Amino acid sequence: EILRCLVGSEMCIRDRRYICQIEKNKIIIKESIIIKNFGPLKEVEIDDIKPLTVFIGKSAGGKSIIMKVIVLMRYIYKMVNIRSYLKNAKITRSPFKLRFNSLLHDGLKGMITAQTEIYYTVEINGNKYTLKYTNRGLQSDINIPDKDLIFFKEAYVSGMRSLIPIWASKAVSVKGENLGFFFHETFNDFNDATDVIKEQKLEYLNLKMKVRKSGNRPKLFTIESLQNDAVPIELRYASSGIQTSAPLVAIVHYFAQEFSFKDAFQRSVLNYLYKQDLLTKFTPGINRNKLGKYVHIHIEEVELSLAPEDQRAFMSNLVEEVFHKNKKDRKLGLMVSTHSPYIVNHLNVLLRAGYFEKARENYPFLEKDDIAVYRVNEGKIISLMATDNDTGEYVINALDMSDTMERIFEEYESMEK
Repeated sequence: EILRCLVGSEMCIRDRRYICQIEKNKIIIKESIIIKNFGPLKEVEIDDIKPLTVFIGKSAGGKSIIMKVIVLMRYIYKMVNIRSYLKNAKITRSPFKLRFNSLLHDGLKGMITAQTEIYYTVEINGNKYTLKYTNRGLQSDINIPDKDLIFFKEAYVSGMRSLIPIWASKAVSVKGENLGFFFHETFNDFNDATDVIKEQKLEYLNLKMKVRKSGNRPKLFTIESLQNDAVPIELRYASSGIQTSAPLVAIVHYFAQEFSFKDAFQRSVLNYLYKQDLLTKFTPGINRNKLGKYVHIHIEEVELSLAPEDQRAFMSNLVEEVFHKNKKDRKLGLMVSTHSPYIVNHLNVLLRAGYFEKARENYPFLEKDDIAVYRVNEGKIISLMATDNDTGEYVINALDMSDTMERIFEEYESMEK
């Protein structure tokens, strides 16, 4: 079992225990976060945010709050990177003012107290950069040298995505707080995605979504079969599971393969320099093409309105898109909240597939270092990652996730008593 790597290449020969990490000029990045006294969260600490991070727990337990705090801190870190990039390029006047309270949306501002603390750290090639929020406010006055600069793109997919089909059919521009900030972000990402995606396969349901645009009229989204000539149906009239999952798949596909970092960089940096007549003073020490590029996709209730077997197929679809089909100029991260034991147990299947060569050919497998699953309970989190005593394989401890069914059966049996 020999591990062979081509230095400077993305090609790697793996066996069941190793993954090649030797790449020329590779950026090694690690994120961690501590959240204290934020809404329902008492103390949450994640010392290594994995590419696939899953939160499971009861309703109103704080799963979405954790993700919203993480996406907030990631966004601020992105802006710190852009500010550092400009400063390092001799542009001292920055357009980016980071006011923490103005970034708190959809009720988050009311969750802040004098005891709230947030510590978000990004470690790059051994160098640590920390953003802090305490009762003294946000502390983000850090400068990142060119060699450690990275470009983050943050996407948040709201649990309100079931409103997208009807909202899109009205051709209404979502602005301000009409349906909340996070729905606004979700809808705009879907709109951007379907500007470039004209057909999106929904393989988990053997369907596809087609996008048609004519003049100034709203886009028309239709659902069609992958296998026969059944009559198409408009997305807004499709089942609830299709309405919630089809926009999500389109958004994930967009960020995995179609999203342009070049265009995003131009919108956030070059346009500002042009408008301020600062292009002649702009002397970057690093080419923007050499910046590490990361897309983080955060999804509320990933299983929303899907049947158990469809949930499994859907999760496989997402994992394949994010970790196996993504464009090679970017790294993707997926963070989801769920109530579904089916999702977590299916992730065990994908995780175990990573240990066997034949299984890796047939499943969108997961590597053990790429996944973490946490139970959210009473304001804290508990890692569900463990090692199987018999095989030594990495597993998700989902043993108690059938407790509800057992209790139902016990009550059923108790009726005769």
